[in-house]
Amino acid sequence: MKKIHETHIANPLLKGEIRLLGGLGERLFKLLAAIQTSGSINKAAKEVGLTYKGAWEMIERANNLSPKLLVSTAVGGHVGGGTRLTPTGKAILELFLHIQEEHMQFLEQINQRLASNQDVLFLLKRLFVRASARNQFFGKVTHVVMDSVCATVVMHLKGGQPLVATVSREAIEQLNIKIGGEVIALIKAPQITLITDCENYRFSARNQLQGNVTRIQKGGVNSEVSIELSGGDTLTSTITNESLESLHLSIGATATALFKAGAVVLGVSSE
Repeated sequence: MKKIHETHIANPLLKGEIRLLGGLGERLFKLLAAIQTSGSINKAAKEVGLTYKGAWEMIERANNLSPKLLVSTAVGGHVGGGTRLTPTGKAILELFLHIQEEHMQFLEQINQRLASNQDVLFLLKRLFVRASARNQFFGKVTHVVMDSVCATVVMHLKGGQPLVATVSREAIEQLNIKIGGEVIALIKAPQITLITDCENYRFSARNQLQGNVTRIQKGGVNSEVSIELSGGDTLTSTITNESLESLHLSIGATATALFKAGAVVLGVSSE
């Protein structure tokens, strides 16, 4: 009989596990295969990382769901002596092994197709990023200006707007940030100030991005306001409800997001 094997593809973009109705999955069939080999529910449970009780509960559930018993056992005490697969259990295990092999071949083909499409590959890699910052933008570095302590890094958003970050010289060297390299910019929503009248004032904030309000999520004290920039990028700011009212913000209104270059955290792929 073929061996139950782990679904393993080098750096897979798509993963999947075979799961039957009733919540029975690959672990059940690993248990069945271990019972077939050892003839002992106790040994089989240890092999697949289950307790003796947990293994029996899984087997009992499978037996209850199946029209015919999958596992039978003679009286053998706590060690589970005499445990064996019934003909139906053997047939289902064999069928599962064939299905699993075809499933792995299918996943491998899909992963190869995904890996060959650079646009999809970049998108999926970006979706894997986890960070607490509400705003996350990817782009290529267009300028890097170094001084003795800090560096100013400029990247551009989809609409062509520059996004400026000030980081330490050490960070530039450690992350190997350079012109043409791809970076992710993280900005926390509370660090973004919204204004609606920028024609009569000038501001020191290096980043001044104008867009239209697309979403307002009002809370007990604060509100989240999202504005869509030209090019389709969305920037979200957290402001007080009092500020929301004083700015007369509503869906469709024009607003400008202000945030300092020092509020931008830069990251790069570890690959």
